Amino acid sequence: MVRMSDIARELAVSTVTVSKALAGKDGVSNSLRRRIEQKAAEMGYIYNNLPRNLLLGRMFNVGIIISSKYLGESPFYWTFYRELLHILKRTSYLGILEVVESRDEAGCMVPDLLKANKVDGLVILGQFSDDYLSMIVARTRRCVFLDFYSDMGTCDCVASNNFLGSYNLTKLLIEAGHQRIRFIGSPSATTSILDRYMGFCKAMVEAGLPYEEAVEDRDHTGAYINFSLWPEHTSAYVCNNDQLAGIVITKLQRLNLQVPRDISIVGFDNESDVVTAGVGVTSLEVNIAAMCKEAVDLLLENIETGDYRVRGKVFVDGRVVVKESIAAPRFMP
Repeated sequence: MVRMSDIARELAVSTVTVSKALAGKDGVSNSLRRRIEQKAAEMGYIYNNLPRNLLLGRMFNVGIIISSKYLGESPFYWTFYRELLHILKRTSYLGILEVVESRDEAGCMVPDLLKANKVDGLVILGQFSDDYLSMIVARTRRCVFLDFYSDMGTCDCVASNNFLGSYNLTKLLIEAGHQRIRFIGSPSATTSILDRYMGFCKAMVEAGLPYEEAVEDRDHTGAYINFSLWPEHTSAYVCNNDQLAGIVITKLQRLNLQVPRDISIVGFDNESDVVTAGVGVTSLEVNIAAMCKEAVDLLLENIETGDYRVRGKVFVDGRVVVKESIAAPRFMP
């Protein structure tokens, strides 16, 4: 059986320090407390949190709220969820998922996790409507927006650096010789898509190339809609994610056009192995681990610090993963 003294020996601290840390008492820095809690979890130490919970008025649970519209064929947000649980497992907090249906978001229904007072704070995973977010933050300021940001100014936001990622992807197409490039994605749908479109625009402007408005790919609910490609006027597409890239590839194949022989394409999220009909798509891989770690650290500091001040927006760089979807245009302008 693992004892406090075993944990203390591993970290070269006193048993009293370990006891204070696990009991939530003063006299231990937040960083050392986290190290002790992590080591205790690694060693399988079992600690009765009930007296601590009653003393501090905490549940030691973190709610993870996500819209059902994001849980389709793509595993992208499930990967975020698993990583959040993995990080929380190294702390004294548990993660509890609640999936919000579209009708509940539209009606601004309070999540069950908040109504039942089951959690100490929330991670809002994926963008919701402003009205829904306003309802959330009116009930708790202990929340972090993950994979999007808002100008409400009342919560921390952790997002990928979508602007820079799209800028770099578009430059790859330009460097390959493409001049007739179109962006596919609805900029008004999410902050992520808007930033990706603006990064595309910046690369085109810097290269002295004309560009058109984005091709809308979804309606006001976030559901995909049918759209046209006009391949006779385009040699490459910047898609706002790899799931959309898969839709574009299928549309092109129906027109007897192949990627990258006839059309080049880039995407986001590095999911081409599962959503792009077997075509390896050059894509921006989001640093999910770093984003989740940042979000958890900010939220737990918010929960545990009485005079916590919101940090604002935190952007995490991803990396471009080059695959087979880019080639020189067949017909140079």
